[in-house]
Order: sequence, then structure tokens, then C-alpha cells
Amino acid sequence: MLRNGRTNPLLLRLAPKLLNRTLSCSQNFTARNPFPHSSSTVFQKGSGFGGQVSRTPTLKFAAHSRPLSADAEPAALKESPPEIRVQVLEAALGHVHQWGWTSQAIAAGATEQGLSAYAHGLFPRGAIELVEFFQQKCEKEWVEELAKVDTSGHTTQEKLSAALRMRLAKQGPYMSTWPQALALQALPHHAPGAMATLAKICDIAWTHAGDRRKDVTAYSKRAVLGGIYTGSELYMLTDYSEGFTDTYDFLDRQLREAQKIGTTMELVGQQAEQLMAQGLSSMQGHKDANRP
Repeated sequence: MLRNGRTNPLLLRLAPKLLNRTLSCSQNFTARNPFPHSSSTVFQKGSGFGGQVSRTPTLKFAAHSRPLSADAEPAALKESPPEIRVQVLEAALGHVHQWGWTSQAIAAGATEQGLSAYAHGLFPRGAIELVEFFQQKCEKEWVEELAKVDTSGHTTQEKLSAALRMRLAKQGPYMSTWPQALALQALPHHAPGAMATLAKICDIAWTHAGDRRKDVTAYSKRAVLGGIYTGSELYMLTDYSEGFTDTYDFLDRQLREAQKIGTTMELVGQQAEQLMAQGLSSMQGHKDANRP
């Protein structure tokens, strides 16, 4: 920039052109920018420009400018009561077929409720909140329906099959977009909530079937049932049979297999307990016989 303590003459000749080009670009940007702004002049004693003054436009966004993101939504909307959240999510379910399990569906639900499309900022975790709302809604309806079912005269397998069929049927209308919901639930930061939902489904089903124990056996039964339900849910994604009959047949087959394995494991456990008891009895008898 300096040569022998003097300003480079070539730079002095190019500086006005560069400054004009910069100001022209700034003016074009300002004309295209939709947000309210103001410009300020910055004065510099630039030795490189021979002490010339440069004017640099800077943008200052007004307080009433349009929010750039969901986080910039007005405080009045963020402080809305929970009822508004429920209304928005309920309306958003009607747009899932078009937009999938996305923030766009939530925004469409907000618009339907007469709110700004930016109301999806009420849901900072995004589309997963719509999936979780749907799961909770299904669970509530499912429990109410199970309470009206007469289970007398039915086997445990039949009770489990009927309960899980009712639960899977609630996802039927959304099956075309359900892979997206499963993908959201499979994300690492959403997995704990998805596992909690699955555990609750299995607990409700087993409780309906008459198993209210809370021992180790009860937890193992619920874990096995969780695998069966997940497998049936995945099978349902590619089931094009009428009324998802193929999925329900798959569910029944898995329940029968699990019952056989469970019966076998129970028999093995009983035999192991008997052998252990006999061994302890023999040891005690041998000890008593050798006692002086």
C-alpha cells in the first residue's frame, strides 16, 4: 500500500472506483431488502486513501420488523395458554397427509386456527411434538376403548391380540406418512420419548390382559411384547391388504411363538428351581450325616 513512505498512486486512482462500486452494491441491496433500516456514515482518517472520508452504509433493523425465525415470534404468542397449543396440533393432524410430520403441517394448523403461520414457534422441538401429541391422543382414546371391552372368557393371547390391534388401527389413517414419524422418533435425542411411549403401550396391553405384577417376569413380558408390537408396526408399513388383515395375522403368529417360548422358559425355570432345591437338600442331608 505504501511505497517509500508514500501512498501507492495506482491505489489512489482505483480507490474512487472501488468506493463507488461498493456504494452501488449497497444501494441495490437496500432496495431489495424488505426490512426497515437506516444508514449511518462512518468517518475514517484513512492514510491509505490520502486522508479521504469514506461513507459506509450500515443496516439497523427496526423493532417492528418481521420476525426472521420462529424464535423471533412476539412474546404474546409465546405466552399463549396450553389450550392454543392443543388446538394448533389438533388442526395440524388434518394437514399431515399433505405436509407430512413437519413444521409446515403445524404452520397450516395454526393458520386454520386464525393464528400467524409463525405460530409453529410455539413448538421449539419441531415436528416431533406433533408426533408425540398424536401418540398421546391415541393412547387416551385407546384406554377409554379398552375399558369398555368385555374380556371374560378370553385367553391372555386373545386379550393381547385384541388390544394391540386396536392400538395399531389408530395409526392406519396415517400409514402413508408414518415412516417419517418413525424416522423422527428414531433420532437419538427423540429415542427416549419413543421408548417411553412403547413401554407404556406394552404396560397398558398387559394390564388389560390381567397381568398387573411388577416383578422381573412382568418386565421381561413387556420387553418381549414391545418387540412384537414394533415388528407389527413395521410390517404394517408395507401391508396393502384390506383392513390390514395381514398385519394382524403377523401379530397373532408372533404372539403364539412368544407364548411357546415363554412356556418353555417357564418350564426350564421350574426345573432349575427343583434341581437347585434337591441339591441343597442333598447337601444338608450329607452335612447332617457327617455331623459328630
